[in-house]
Amino acid sequence: MVIDLSGPHWHVQLTVAPPPTGDRKSVDFDVPLIGAGETGQLRRIRTQVIFTTAANERNGWQNWHVKIYGCADLGDAEALRQHLHGQASALQRANQYLGGHGRRSPIEPPWAVVPVQVVRGDGQLEQLSGAVTTRLGTPSDQIVAQLDRRLPSWIGEGARPDLYLLAVSPQIDLLKWESLRRWPGTEHLIDFRQLAAGLDQLHQLKWAHCDLKPDNVCWCTYQETSGYVLIDTDAATQADPPPPVLRGTELYEYGGLRRMRTDPARGWQLTPGLLYAQDRFGLMIVVLCALAGRYWVENTLLNTDPDDPWSRVADSETAVQKALREHWADPRWEPLITVLAEPFGTGPRGQIALEATRPWAEAWLAEVIEAEQRCDRDQPRQPVPPGAELASAYAGHIEAVRTYAQHGPATRPERVHRAYDAIGIRAQEVALRQAVLWLSIWCLGCVAVAVALGVLVGGG
Repeated sequence: MVIDLSGPHWHVQLTVAPPPTGDRKSVDFDVPLIGAGETGQLRRIRTQVIFTTAANERNGWQNWHVKIYGCADLGDAEALRQHLHGQASALQRANQYLGGHGRRSPIEPPWAVVPVQVVRGDGQLEQLSGAVTTRLGTPSDQIVAQLDRRLPSWIGEGARPDLYLLAVSPQIDLLKWESLRRWPGTEHLIDFRQLAAGLDQLHQLKWAHCDLKPDNVCWCTYQETSGYVLIDTDAATQADPPPPVLRGTELYEYGGLRRMRTDPARGWQLTPGLLYAQDRFGLMIVVLCALAGRYWVENTLLNTDPDDPWSRVADSETAVQKALREHWADPRWEPLITVLAEPFGTGPRGQIALEATRPWAEAWLAEVIEAEQRCDRDQPRQPVPPGAELASAYAGHIEAVRTYAQHGPATRPERVHRAYDAIGIRAQEVALRQAVLWLSIWCLGCVAVAVALGVLVGGG
């Protein structure tokens, strides 16, 4: 099966591979009824989803992810198609903001969210955002394909093409989050700026991702551009007007939504501010996972006590502050801890700010970065432990290794490899200096011996 995508200045042709397993996942969507306007009426659609990959046979992004949705009837397929198109178009507009005027292609990073193109299983042409043409099959076989469309047997024997939709996106590798960090992983902070800016822009467009969590944040590198990016937009929704119900992951749920879900008397009374706060809470958790370790964040801040399931650390600024102080015992981190904990409260810098409709994420991240810089600039360090004098002799080399490893965007493994490279270079320099030193000492020793022998010989 071939998928053809084209737009101004770009063209990819994807050969779809059979899925590695026969497993299918059942996914439900609540989407607006066609022609219902803003009445809030929804249609529940149950789909069977196949996950597979595709390879690009032309220039450009080589590896792609393919999600194939099978619907029960034509009404479901058309309602889901319109819903997925709306998602993809809105998210792409946020990416265009990041790319500026120099962007030549919607599949060219930088991205806030990995772009998705929706292709019809019956081969009919589609246009997304007025610029991208999608078709199943190459342009040369398009007429034949529409007359006699056959889907691969691994989708299902006798599967009706008009009941299927294919969502394709550039494939990004998942991150391997560290489980625990006893000192803040501040080298990651700068890399979140692109994601924060994109999230603000998404909210300005009155859309929300709604499932921002570590599993949905990946690292993208493309030419000179790199940074964190969101994937998996199945739960993304228009925030204004808000939907009557919400999909997401309960563990990473914002406190305001969590209270709504656990109180049957309140029911779902969603507002745009609550949806934006859900995304912002997810961003806060992801940043903390990079700084403190994912296992620690999930088990200390997000998990609940079985004896008190309605309370958790992440719903209190004071509790988060206390937990971070215990986790990072050095008092020099106090400015960073204060700024990180504030949004978990209920005051002007907490719940009130999170649920505001004005942009928030980029400004908050800037405050976090500035607070981290104050930790080094203003706070006294712990007493130097015994034996540190030896390390101080090589302080210049250590600082050079640290600077080289942390320069520019890079994933954690890449920074480790950079550090090893820098250590090797510095070790050679030290060894060379030591060799020169010992050679000088040896030469001086030889001269001294020669002089002594001369004196002895002369005295004889």
